[in-house]
Amino acid sequence: MSNKQIALDYFEMATRDVAKALASFAPDAEFITPIGRLPLPGGVEAYLEGFRQSFPDSGFDIENVVEQGDQVAVEGYWFGTNTGSILLPDGGTLPATNRHVRAPFVTFFTIQNGKLKSHRGYWDMAGFMRQLGLGG
Repeated sequence: MSNKQIALDYFEMATRDVAKALASFAPDAEFITPIGRLPLPGGVEAYLEGFRQSFPDSGFDIENVVEQGDQVAVEGYWFGTNTGSILLPDGGTLPATNRHVRAPFVTFFTIQNGKLKSHRGYWDMAGFMRQLGLGG
């Protein structure tokens, strides 16, 4: 399987089957998001599961994928409707807004021996919050 396909499979699993998404990572992988570095597997599981529960209809529209050796860059939009409470990094929650969100993202992967070794994701947190009606 190509590294490009491994990265695309991760996005397919991330919103539907968190256990399979976690299984795609190497044991010593890094996972970085706009809210910081998350430990694998527990921190990443909570992060992915939190989005799945807060936005049960979420998914990804992939627009560009670039593969070079063990590096894969994926660009697109994440989308979903906020029908569940949002878990905050400090353990608090925000009530559901019932608003639809469409946020641009770029994720850079390093893939070694068929496993995700590094996930570095970037997305527009301010725009995400504005679409939920939570920011200026």
